[in-house]
Amino acid sequence: MTWNDIIGQQRVQRLLHHAIADNRLPQALILSGMEGVGKMAIALAFAQTVNCERPVRTPTTVTPCGTCHACQQCTSLQHPNVRLTMALPSGKGDNEQELKSDVIDELKGLLQSVAEDPYTTVRLSGATQIRIGQIRELKRTLSLSAAQEGRRVCIIVDADDMTTEASNAFLKTLEEPHEGVTIILTTSHPERMMQTIVSRCQEIVCPPLDDTDIADALVARSLCSADEAQLIAPFAQGSFTRARSFLSEDMRGYREDVVNLLRTALRGKGYRIPMTEAVTAMADGRDKVRVEMMLTLLLLWLRDAYAISMTGASTSIMNGDQRGALTRFSDGFTGADYPAALTAIEQAVRQVHRNVNLQLVLLPMLLTLRRIFGSARKASSGTAAS
Repeated sequence: MTWNDIIGQQRVQRLLHHAIADNRLPQALILSGMEGVGKMAIALAFAQTVNCERPVRTPTTVTPCGTCHACQQCTSLQHPNVRLTMALPSGKGDNEQELKSDVIDELKGLLQSVAEDPYTTVRLSGATQIRIGQIRELKRTLSLSAAQEGRRVCIIVDADDMTTEASNAFLKTLEEPHEGVTIILTTSHPERMMQTIVSRCQEIVCPPLDDTDIADALVARSLCSADEAQLIAPFAQGSFTRARSFLSEDMRGYREDVVNLLRTALRGKGYRIPMTEAVTAMADGRDKVRVEMMLTLLLLWLRDAYAISMTGASTSIMNGDQRGALTRFSDGFTGADYPAALTAIEQAVRQVHRNVNLQLVLLPMLLTLRRIFGSARKASSGTAAS
């Protein structure tokens, strides 16, 4: 795992590059941030860099060579200086040595998945707690001499999973610092950790990823096309892991369905029955998460139409494959109050999120959009939304 494999997080990378270059390596480091922002990727890149036999140095960076024996070991998570501790399934043993064979097999598979992709969710089935036996085993390991040259890096995954007993034991470990060791604690919930532990660690906050970084990463990993990535990224809410969870969704189909719903609402006379039937079909056939997603896609589509109406057809838009349809829509509803329309959709999204009946959300929203765009319709715009 190298720094180049990390998605975004430039500020965090700079902080760690400087710490390594100046040999000011922390004894204990907390990497906090929501799931999917790259905490594990950062921890593994750090571990590989401080164990590389031939690190490449520039005035601002220190990167692992990627070819030495230590780098090859780190890449496969086989380096004896790099240790991961994570929650174990309930009743399956108090530490890794006591696990049953099926859990051991799952753990091996999980570690292989993390080695191949550090944005994998690091969680064993049924695992809820990091127990005191695991921390005692970690402490025992740290008391031994290093098996290989380099710096030992112990990564405690989701450190907020530590039980109270484990936290107290770990606090004693922090109070007895070990030479040549960095303990990295990753967490999405630092507020759940024992505050005496937090106060004894250097904390670096990993912020949510930019939509652009997420979209670029999806394309660079050949997970989807650029157009699809542009649709998915806004729903990820800063998490690459969440973005990948949407790859199985038919985002284009959802967008087509909800834009067609808008077009139905903007028809001339006789729109009510088709609109009501379309709303009923949407409300009955999809759960609230997908309806919320579809409304957000409509929001993004109308934002693009608004951008075109303000700055012209060549302006930068998210739905690039819809430029022609968006331009026709914008031309057909010149002077429409787009901010009011966007507000209506945003309100509908909030209502769906609060579990308001879907039909009671969608019908008033569509009638509001019909009023907004109807008042701006040109005499010749009968087919503008078709």
